[in-house]
Parts: sequence; C-alpha cells; structure tokens
Amino acid sequence: MRSEGSSLDLTICMSSKKYAHIVIPRTNLDHFTYSIPEDLLGKIYPGAVVIVPFQKTRSKGVVWEIIDTPDLPEEKIKPIEEVISSEFSLAEPYLKLAEWMRDYYLCTLSDIIPLLFPPGVVERGTYIYKLSRKKDLPTDNPVISYLLKIHPRGASLKRLQKLFGAGVSRTLKDLQAQGLITLTDNIKVKSYRELDFYTPFPIEIPAIPTPSQKEILDDFFKNKPKVSLIFGVTGSGKTRLYSWIVEEFIKEGKSALILVPEIALTPQIFNYLINIFHGEVMFYHSRLSDAERRWVFKQAKEGKRKILVGPRSALFVPLQNLGVIIIDEEHDSSYKESEKIPAYHSRDVAIKLSEILNIPVILGSASPSLESYYNALKGNFAFYKLKQRVPHYKIPQIEIIDLRKVKGEYLLSPDLIGEINKTLERNRQVILFINRRGHSTFLMCLECGYIMQCPDCSVNMVYHKTDNKMHCHVCGKTIDVPEVCPSCGSVKLQLRGTGTQKVEEAVSKFFKNLEVKRFDLDSFLKEGVNQNAFREFYEGKLKLLVGTKMVGKGFDFPGLGLIGVVNADIGLGMPDFRAEERVFQLLLQIAGRIRTGGKVLIQTYNPNSRAIKFVKELNYEGFAESELSERERYDYPPFSYLTLIELSGKNMENIVIEANKIKERINGLGLEDLQIMGPVPSPISKKGGNYFIRLILKYKSKETVYRLNFLREYKTPSNINLTIDVDPQELV
Repeated sequence: MRSEGSSLDLTICMSSKKYAHIVIPRTNLDHFTYSIPEDLLGKIYPGAVVIVPFQKTRSKGVVWEIIDTPDLPEEKIKPIEEVISSEFSLAEPYLKLAEWMRDYYLCTLSDIIPLLFPPGVVERGTYIYKLSRKKDLPTDNPVISYLLKIHPRGASLKRLQKLFGAGVSRTLKDLQAQGLITLTDNIKVKSYRELDFYTPFPIEIPAIPTPSQKEILDDFFKNKPKVSLIFGVTGSGKTRLYSWIVEEFIKEGKSALILVPEIALTPQIFNYLINIFHGEVMFYHSRLSDAERRWVFKQAKEGKRKILVGPRSALFVPLQNLGVIIIDEEHDSSYKESEKIPAYHSRDVAIKLSEILNIPVILGSASPSLESYYNALKGNFAFYKLKQRVPHYKIPQIEIIDLRKVKGEYLLSPDLIGEINKTLERNRQVILFINRRGHSTFLMCLECGYIMQCPDCSVNMVYHKTDNKMHCHVCGKTIDVPEVCPSCGSVKLQLRGTGTQKVEEAVSKFFKNLEVKRFDLDSFLKEGVNQNAFREFYEGKLKLLVGTKMVGKGFDFPGLGLIGVVNADIGLGMPDFRAEERVFQLLLQIAGRIRTGGKVLIQTYNPNSRAIKFVKELNYEGFAESELSERERYDYPPFSYLTLIELSGKNMENIVIEANKIKERINGLGLEDLQIMGPVPSPISKKGGNYFIRLILKYKSKETVYRLNFLREYKTPSNINLTIDVDPQELV
C-alpha cells in the first residue's frame, strides 16, 4: 500500500510538501495524484474521503496513500479541497481487502471503492457551503450573515446564486481562501425503519443444544478454526447453532456479521435473531433508503449495535471489533456478483477479510457448494456435520411423478391435484414451486413456428398476465402482445410454457374459494407483499403459496404439509457443468421446507437424472461423490479454475478481432497450465442491441490469475466493452 523504490533528490528532501494518491470511483484507473494543502496535512490519511477538482467539476475520492515524491510534474498537480467527516472513512483492513480484490478480480481500485461505502458517500453528491467557525466573522458580508443565520446548516451553490446572483461564486472562492467557509458534502443520515419493514413476531426457540449441536460448539470454541463448513441436513438447527456462536462473541464484546443470499431471506433470520438479541440486531440491504444505509454504516462503525444481517453488500459494512462472519446457505449463487464489476464472490471475499482481521468465518448449508465441500474433505476447512435433526422434525416422503406416464398434458397432474386436496382437508398448507416467473414463457405461431424474441436480445419474451405484455427478462423491454404473427400474419398465436402466474391462475380455477399468493421477484418488487405473504403463511392464515426459488431459501413453516414441484426439469438441460448441482441443491432446499411430516411431489420428464434420483433419497453426500467424479474426469472446478472474458459491442467483426488480440496477449505470457477456449459467441449472443463474444480460461493453479494483471487496466476501443469474471458461477 505504500510506494516503493522512490529516490528523493535534494530539492524534494528539503520540502515538507506532501502528496496523495486518490481513488476516484468509476474512472477505470487505480488512482490520481493530488497535493495536500498545509491546512489539511493533519486531516489527510489513508482511507479518508475527500473532495478534489476532477476534470471540469468536483469529485469525491478516497485517500489511498500519502507520498513524498509525486509521479507527475508539479504544475499538473491540483490540491485536495476538503475532507469529509471521518465517520465515513475506511479502516486499514478494508484498504487491504480492496487491494486483494483488485489483484484477484482483475479490476481497478476505482471499481471497488463504491462497494466499501453506503450510497452517496463517494459518489458525486450535493455540495454545500458552511461556516468554518461561528466567532470573529465579518458581519458586513451578506453571504456570511446568511450562513450565520442558518448555522449549523449550510447552503448549496444553487441556493446562494438564487439569493445573491451568479457573481456570488467569486465571493465564495474568496471566503474559502480566507478560511471563513468550507465546501463540504451534504450527506444526510437518518435512522432506518426496521419495525416498518419487519415487525417481529414470537417464535419457538430451542433453549438447549442437541448433542450434535453441542459437539460442534465445543470443538469450534476449543480449536477456533479459521474457516469452518457446517454441513447440516435440513431440520438440524443451523440457525439456532449460529445464534449460540454469535452469543459467545457478543459476551466477549465483539460483533457478528451474518450473510444471507437474498433480501427476501432477511425477515426469516432477522426475526429469529431479534427474538434472542433484541436491540442488538440491525439489517442492511438495498430496500433501505440511502440515508438509512448510511445510518446503519455509522451504527456499525461506532459499535452502537453488534449484529448485522444482510445479503452480500453487508459484507463491506465495517462493524466495530468484528469477531465472526457467518454465511448462511453458502452454496447460493446470489453470493456471486454477476452484473457489475468486480464480479466478486462473497464467500471468497469474506474468507480473505477474516484472514486480514484474524477472525473465524463459518459457512453453512444443507447442500454445500462442491468447492466448499471439496475443501472440507481435503482438510482446508474444518468440517462439521450436523446430522441430528431437532426434536419433532419429521422427514417428508418424496415421490416422483413421471410425466411421461401421465396421459394427456397437465400443468398440475391428477396425482398432484389429489394430494393438494388431501392436504387442505387436513388443514395443512401447500407450496407449489416452479423456478420461472411470469405467466407463459414464450409466444408461438402454430402456422409457421415463429417464437417471439426480444428485438434487442437473443432470448424469448415472457408473457406477464399482470400487465398483459411480453417481457424480456434480460434487458427489461416490454411489448404489447401482437394480434397476428409478425412473421406470417397468421392469427394462430398461442402462449406456451409455464411461470408462477400461470400456476397461480390454474390453482385458483381448481380451488375457487382458496386465497393464493405468489412469492417471486415480481411480487417482491411490490413493497410489503412478500413480508405479508411470509407472515400470513407462517401463522397459517394463508393456505397455498406459489413461488420461485425464493420459497426454498431457509424459510420454516410449521403448518406446511405438501410441496409440489411443478416442473423439476427447468435448468437440467442447460449447457453448464454446474446444471445438475444447481437443480439438486434447489430441490433439496425446497424439500427441506417441510419440518413436521408431509410429502414432496416432484413432476418430471427426466426421473433418471442424477439430481432427481439423489434428491428422492435426500442424499447430498451420494450426489456430491458422483458429481465430483464427473468434474474430475473433465477437469472442471474444484479441480481447476475458470475466468470468463466477455466483450460486447454493436459490430460483431470488431469484437472478434479484439478478442483475438487479448487471446494472443495471454498466449504470449507462456503460462503452461492455462487453456484458452474461444473466442465464441456467448450463449445469449445478443443483449440490449449489443453482440457478445467470450473467451474462457481454464487453469490448474489459483495463482495463475495474478499473471493476468495486464487485464486490470486493459483498454479496448471505445465502442467495445470488456468484462472479466474470475471464478464464474454460471456459463450461460
């Protein structure tokens, strides 16, 4: 983190002037050099947030290091203007973490910095002028008089120009030079609405650990392993085990971070923890306002609350005296950032942060990722098996409905409809699962075979009945449903395929007096809908829930008696080596929602799939052994490492040329363990009007990625975009 090898000449040695490398977000460069004014020398330190002149405006940035020797001619260096409050500064461990992320994920510090702060702290914001002091001020200056009147608040340039005219800019510069006023960022902070979002409700919490839980607790606190994997079968009490671990760290005056895969899971675990720890618990996620997230950041940094729950963004909230990191459902793909740079994996970043802080990290799952499971088998992680289920837990009966043998075409087979009836008659609850949202997954012409695709993307458009439109789930475009075929003019158009909305519609026809609700992304985007459905279902007021994979992620419903998997084949045919693993994990998690006895009916045209056969037996270890054997045979992770390089633009030929340039550059490095596949079109070869080409790198040593560091600041032509995904979780 410090400059190396700089020799100082006599002139520089005699000068006390200091300089700083400042990281400015989203500039695609590591840093820029600025001088430190004498009056700011005591306020500037690595991690401080500052305001600097940048191009023709002002920008916020983060001080990365202070240097004696500038790397630019003096006349090109501008001074830092202002330091933002230290309450939002970065501590040393997070600077180290950012440098590791830059090197491993082949990006720049400017890409990482926005992750480390709540919204509005380092992005360009609203700047205001405030008095530097309240005494010994010239009373004959109208601007000073106004700022004194509104003190301690400040005023924006726009406000001051409205009051005093455009010429006030010169006055403000003079007052700044005299040290009478300062220009600062208007960062608003307000407490968040925890009770508005998640009103806690009482639940049954075990008071004494099971023998299996106690064995793990004793070993964990005796040996204090750096990384642990808790492989806990469904119903074994992983959440309660986490709470006992957290309790011990809280007693020692430390704090705890608990990561969950998605915002939708926050109410479940938040409610559990708040019933135990009460006011010590807070959460952090994107459904909070920017000001609320800044409040959580401050509370965490100042040690006001000790327990933080949230998805991957919560990983970067600097809890004071952090003692332990727990990653629940560690296998979940949501922990991998797939849409922005850097494409980091929360699990791996958490492990690195725990290494920097010298604290333990705990991974938990009933169906661990094969990478984590393999690391545990090899002894790289402490391996805890939580196989004893909590008292009163009853394993569900799992049945496979072979749709090949069902006469006729049914969305819900007669066997599934019959079982729904029986379950409702017993006053038990039902979940119907299908991992596709929307109503119908494609619109087809029966005359010419035309299937409606997004005009900007190479994917089928999905029909949503809620607004009676065709939706692209890639770029978000919506189009009215055509009355005639755009290809041949025929009126014989038919909606086909199935999503949650169609399942909801079908159930409502069979059970006319039954209230049915959906639990998917579309319903989640409506404020409060998911929270209400979750609570009503937990309390038994709602009897039937239709949902996507969100319903399988850790929720416990005591009255649940039946889960119907409408189509288990979704995902099995994907050209991705992780396809079987993802389907198996999803079905196993879904089956695990039944805790007090009942049935899981799985509808499939592919009953011989390894994923479905092992799910029927609830046999994770058998599946893992079989899948690892396949991975080793074809040299896929965890027996190798992958990096995905994707280029996009309007002109396919130019993209291919640029991809080949990168390939030649990598080949020139002489890396013997590295294999390059491509360039080839991406599985979705067109998105948002741009074409996509990819290279896939496969290598045996994890250290190989550091040899590719030229990609961090690789410059493509302005009309071509480059993204790099180290350790991609999906290849389609």
